[in-house]
Amino acid sequence: MLNYIKLIFCLAVVFITSGCASVTMLEGNAPKKLSNCEVKVWMSKEKAQEAGKINEMCLITGTSSGSFSHTVATAVEKSKALACDCGATNVYIQAQDAGTLGTASVSLVGFEFTKK
Repeated sequence: MLNYIKLIFCLAVVFITSGCASVTMLEGNAPKKLSNCEVKVWMSKEKAQEAGKINEMCLITGTSSGSFSHTVATAVEKSKALACDCGATNVYIQAQDAGTLGTASVSLVGFEFTKK
């Protein structure tokens, strides 16, 4: 019985402290992982497009799960590096939810500026 309780406790700790995030490539884009890339965050698609024409590469979803701060900013900070996995160095915030149960979530779109 004691081992069973320890197992449940360990599983609960792993579940609570691990964050969930995923990357989905958009049609026509092959993943090209970048190492040591820095990702710039844009507040919206419109703000990004003000700086030039963009090529959307992937959709990133993430949460603030596994951190002590459950804000949208934390969810963005934890998720933005996944843009490097699809070859993007920019993301814009497509959707955000501050979370009614305490965990914030975001949808980010990884993109690159097209060459002029």
